[in-house]
Amino acid sequence: MHIAFATALAGGVGLLVTGPSILVLARALAEGIALILCMRGIPMVAVFAVLAAALLSFTGHATGAAIFGDVLHVLSAAMWGGGILALASLRPPEGWRSAEARALVARFERVAQVAFAITVLTGVLRATDQLDDVSDLWTTTYGGVLAVKVLGVLAMVVISLAWRRGSPLARLDAAVTIGVIGATALLAAFPLPVN
Repeated sequence: MHIAFATALAGGVGLLVTGPSILVLARALAEGIALILCMRGIPMVAVFAVLAAALLSFTGHATGAAIFGDVLHVLSAAMWGGGILALASLRPPEGWRSAEARALVARFERVAQVAFAITVLTGVLRATDQLDDVSDLWTTTYGGVLAVKVLGVLAMVVISLAWRRGSPLARLDAAVTIGVIGATALLAAFPLPVN
């Protein structure tokens, strides 16, 4: 988890350097505190992680009512991606093909399916709000990063399905998740396509 928090913190600090504001500073501080607590194994990490995730919506491109959709998107994505990262940090004694490990993945799957559905729904709604045309995905910097993020999410789905079927791909799933988190942080830094 500390790698994901460090990636998020790097994005927050990048935004702080390029466009300082009190909300960006609060977000970066929450990310930094979450990272420190995570590295020390202190359970309060969840409080600061949720705060940082919620602040992400207020420091991005969303305005007005769209902020609520962004908060839902970020928090549901954090549940899904965070769960993947948490599972990837485990080392089941009998391996990922054991009955206990498969039961653990099955328990997470119930949460992951709901979180994934909310993430996709809110992500599609935000993308249709931010992009004028599908061609914005390859003609604008923002769209290009969004396209990379979407490809990363699709890769996460494929890897998660393979993992669910017994292929021990925890580290690969975690690596792709971290890439998607990085792409998400970049989206806040790039200007929106001109509407």
